[in-house]
Amino acid sequence: MGDRAGWQGPVEAELRAVGRSLEVPPVGDLTVAVRQQLEGRAPGRRYKPALGIRHSRLGWRAALVALAALLVVMVATPQGRAAIAHVFRFAGIELRQEPGPARHPGSRASLPGQRGMSLERARRQVSFPILVPAALGRPGEVVVSDRGRVVSLNYPRTPYGLVRIDEFAGHLDQLVFEKFVHSGDVTEVRVNGARGLWVKGPQELVYITRDGIPAAASARLTTGNTLIWGTRQVAVRLEGNLTRTVALAIADSAR
Repeated sequence: MGDRAGWQGPVEAELRAVGRSLEVPPVGDLTVAVRQQLEGRAPGRRYKPALGIRHSRLGWRAALVALAALLVVMVATPQGRAAIAHVFRFAGIELRQEPGPARHPGSRASLPGQRGMSLERARRQVSFPILVPAALGRPGEVVVSDRGRVVSLNYPRTPYGLVRIDEFAGHLDQLVFEKFVHSGDVTEVRVNGARGLWVKGPQELVYITRDGIPAAASARLTTGNTLIWGTRQVAVRLEGNLTRTVALAIADSAR
C-alpha cells in the first residue's frame, strides 16, 4: 500500500476521462457494445483523445475502456450480478455461494503433504508467526502441510469439543482455501480491532494448491461455525462448535 499515492491520482483522472466518453447501452445491445468498446469506438460516438496525448496514455485508456466494457456486461446481466454477489475473497479464503465439491468424511480429508510435529519444530518450518490462543492453551496436535504453507492446530478435548485452527501467510494475493457458504450465513465482525468474518454452520471447505488447483482429497464439511481473521503476517481460520462470543474471545487471546 505504500506506493498507492503515486498511481492513484493518474488512474482516477483516466477513469473520469473514460467515464465521460462512455455511454451505457441498453441491455439488449451489450454484445455489440462490448465489441465496439474493445475496438475503440462507442455506439454512435467515437472517442477522440486530445491532441499531443502520449502513447502511454492511449494504452491506459484502451485498458480502461476494456475494463469498463466488461463491468457494463457484469452489472447489466443477471449472470454477471450473480458472479459478483456470490464470490468473495477475504484473508486468503474465497467464499462461494454455490454447491461445494464432493467431500471426504472429516477423518479422511487431508491437506497435501501434511505431517504432525511439535509446535517448536513447526515454528521453524514456516515463514510466518504461529498464533496460539491463550484461551485454549497448547494444542494437542500440530500439523504442517504443503511444505510449510499451512499450519493446523488441533484441540481434540475442549469444553466445546474439537476445535481446529488453520494458519497461513497473510499475503493478500494468495488463495489458500475455498469455502462454499449459504446466503445469510456470513457476518462481518471485529477481531482485535481489525475486520473479520463469522460464518455460521457447517460448510464445505477445500484446499487450493500452490498451482491454484483444488485438492480433491482435502474437501470436507467443517465442524460447527468458523471465524476468519488475519494480521499483516498471518491469516487464521478458527473452526468448531463455538458461539460467536466464545470464538471472538479465543481470537482475541491469540498471540
